[in-house]
Amino acid sequence: MMKSYARRSMSRRLLALALGVILLPIASAASAADISLRQGWSRATPNGAQVAAGYLTIDNHGSLPDRLVSVESPAARKTEIHEMIVQDGIMMMREVEGGLTVPAGATLTLEPGGTHLMFVGLNTPLRENQQVPATLTFEKAGRIEFTFDVGSVGAKGPRLLMATTTAAAPAAPAATSAGDGNFFTHLCGTEVMANVTVSPGRSGPVEVIVELEDAQEKPLTAQALSVTLSNPERHIAPITAQAERITDDRWRVRMLAAEPGKWLLALGIQVRSDSRIDIAAPILIE
Repeated sequence: MMKSYARRSMSRRLLALALGVILLPIASAASAADISLRQGWSRATPNGAQVAAGYLTIDNHGSLPDRLVSVESPAARKTEIHEMIVQDGIMMMREVEGGLTVPAGATLTLEPGGTHLMFVGLNTPLRENQQVPATLTFEKAGRIEFTFDVGSVGAKGPRLLMATTTAAAPAAPAATSAGDGNFFTHLCGTEVMANVTVSPGRSGPVEVIVELEDAQEKPLTAQALSVTLSNPERHIAPITAQAERITDDRWRVRMLAAEPGKWLLALGIQVRSDSRIDIAAPILIE
């Protein structure tokens, strides 16, 4: 009787193991249909731009969380997932480590001023009405092909891509119309955003042009602006200079980027006498 019981117990364990082996691929395959992507958009970039942001909405219809682990696009050398954090009182943009979690039954929106994608090392500038193909890889759902629609430089969202082509849309910064060799980046804060052009984008004396925007991406008039360049990897101490106003929302400063490499560019924006906002982002100097 003991041998008969042991045989039945072993049979049940083997059956459960077999069912698990059969069911696991089914559950994994089913999760691929749980993730849907929509409202992908980006902004046109000026000549010489090396980076562009990408935004979209991710819906997880499943009962389990999933994770966006990587993004690839033929339009750029690499694509990173970025988030905004506050470090030492400064709003900074950094790459998300370990991927981006999409909770079960939830909708996650990547948008200006928050988590977003960053196309780094653009092959060519992004043009209005262009479509940028990309492949988003999820931990469970696997690889999903997706397309980002490119709106104007002043596009505010996926539904306004066509509307922002009117004359009322904010114009591109004049300095960013320069040819190849400049470095352009868009700094996203929760209250203030900035289009920054470093000309030329190589070591030596550089001119930094900053165009300020508010949270609605409208031109922002500030009282004062300081620009700080630092390079901890090369043991170069921070260098701060006060920018001069060109127009209500545009500023200019001349500085020295002594060596090539990854620098940190920080903006100190005196919005009002009692309100200062600091935002920062890395820049690449050749």
